[in-house]
Amino acid sequence: MRLEYIDSDGSPEDSLIWEREVNKTLLEPTALPPVTDSEPMSAFEYDAQLRATRWTALSPYLSLDRSAPQSQPPIASPFFGAVQVEDFQLVPLLKALQMPRISLLLADDVGLGKTVEAGLILTELLLRRRIRRVLILCPAALRKQWQQEMKTKFALSFDVIDRAETHALQKRLGLDANPWRTFPRIITFYHYLRQPDVLEQFRAVCRQPEGAAQLPWDLLIVDECHNLMPSNFWEDSDLSQMLRAIAPWFEHKLFLSATPHNGHTRCFSGLLERLDPVRFTQISDFTDDM
Repeated sequence: MRLEYIDSDGSPEDSLIWEREVNKTLLEPTALPPVTDSEPMSAFEYDAQLRATRWTALSPYLSLDRSAPQSQPPIASPFFGAVQVEDFQLVPLLKALQMPRISLLLADDVGLGKTVEAGLILTELLLRRRIRRVLILCPAALRKQWQQEMKTKFALSFDVIDRAETHALQKRLGLDANPWRTFPRIITFYHYLRQPDVLEQFRAVCRQPEGAAQLPWDLLIVDECHNLMPSNFWEDSDLSQMLRAIAPWFEHKLFLSATPHNGHTRCFSGLLERLDPVRFTQISDFTDDM
C-alpha cells in the first residue's frame, strides 16, 4: 500500500505492507463509533476524552492537571523540535499565540536564538493548522543556512527559490510554471525578489478577486530586516519598496534583527509600519501616545 501526502514533507516513495501491520483496521472517513447496549459515557469521561484528543493532536505528552484552563491548547512546538529551548525563547511564542494576527519584531542580541524563536512560532502555527504558505526572506548568504536550520531543528522542508531553481522548474513543468505558486514553503533572498520580472511573477500569484476574504500568503519571516527599512532623508531603496509592496499580502509577519534601530526614528517607525500598518505610522519623532 502506497502513502500519499497532502504537503511537501512526506516522501512519495513511502509504502507499507498491509498484511504485516499489527491490529490493522480500515476506517471509513465519516464512520461513527459503534452503537452498543452499554450505558452512555458520563459527561466527565467525555470531557476528559475530548481534552486528551485535543492534546494528543498537538503534543505527545498528556496533561494530568485537571485544574488547568482548557480554552487555550498547550504549546507543542518545543516537543517537535530537535533544539534545547531556553525559557526566554518561549516568550515570543506565547505572545504570538495571544495575537489573532501575528506581527512581531524579534530583536534579541546576536547568538540568542532568533531563528529558534521564529521556528518555534512557525512550527506551532503549522501544528495548529493556522498557516500553510510561508515565505522566508533573508540575505543571499543565509538562504542555505535557513533551509538547513529548518530541516535539522524542526523537520520542516523549504524550497530555496532563485534564478537557477526557477529555470529548472520551468524545464520540468513548462515555461508557465511559477515557483511562487508551486511550492508552499519558500526561502529566497532580498536582491532576487526585488528584480522587476521576479516581483511581477510574485504579484501574479498574489492577485486576488475583489472582496476575497483570505490573503494569498500566511506567514512572512524577514531576517536581518534592518536592511529593508525606509530611508531617513532620500528616496527609499529598492529593497524597502519591495517589502512595502509584498507585506500586505501576508496574514502574519515576523521581523528579525539584532539592530532594528539605526538612530533615526523615521526609519524605525517606517519598519514598524511595514510590520503592522494598523498599530504604527511612519513619523519623525515618537510621542507618549505611541
